[in-house]
Amino acid sequence: MSARESASPLEARVLPFRRPSATVRVRRRSAWAALRRPFLQALGLVGLPAVAVAFVFGASSFALASVEIRTGDAIDARWVERALAPYSGENLVRLPLASVEQRLLEHPWVESVRLEKRLPDRLRVSLVERRPAALLRNGSELVFLDGDGRVIAPFDPAMGDPDLPLVSVGSSAVDDFSASLAVAEELASVAPDWGASLSEVEALGEGDFRLYIGALPFPLLVRGGTLATRLPALRALLSELGQRYPGILAVDLRSPRRIVLQPVLERS
Repeated sequence: MSARESASPLEARVLPFRRPSATVRVRRRSAWAALRRPFLQALGLVGLPAVAVAFVFGASSFALASVEIRTGDAIDARWVERALAPYSGENLVRLPLASVEQRLLEHPWVESVRLEKRLPDRLRVSLVERRPAALLRNGSELVFLDGDGRVIAPFDPAMGDPDLPLVSVGSSAVDDFSASLAVAEELASVAPDWGASLSEVEALGEGDFRLYIGALPFPLLVRGGTLATRLPALRALLSELGQRYPGILAVDLRSPRRIVLQPVLERS
């Protein structure tokens, strides 16, 4: 028997070869490495815009240098320039438009204001002027009235002939001029040919008015809201009145049932 054959079963077992175990090192990331990417992202999202904003707010190139003005004839552009002079040189981005608008609304002819910032250094100003509807005669003074009967500003002869009807006050108790304008509109609606030649509305108080109409040789005393029913009757009598009376001082239409005439008295 050979030596291999005589070996015991335990000795004949073949054991597998094993490498000695090695220690695996785990490398820990530093706190800076873990936070670096979020920090850079935050810096890009917040820091750079903040720097840009600080530059815009502080750069001299954004200082207000010029004002572009759009307005009508009643508002002098030089007044607008003087009103906005305190804002010259201020940062246009931070310019408070509400404050600018309030300052411009101090002009009596300004109805509304539109402001537009034109970067880097220009402000565009567009003004809408109030529209005059009549001239109010208050003693020896003439002032413009708007369509709501509100006073705008004193009449300036330099503006030329405004070609507006005159509103006068025959009673010291009258302080609402919108009713006078309403009567003028009522006349224009009921009798357009007479309304086109209306020269004056005199407020007498308590809803009564005296109308001076170029198409008629006499003034009319009327009550507001009654022209649609009273004027046709007068128009039908005009030819007869001219034949019967040499002249008429006034015609009173305030009574709902009759027309009261004030004829010229002939001298004997």
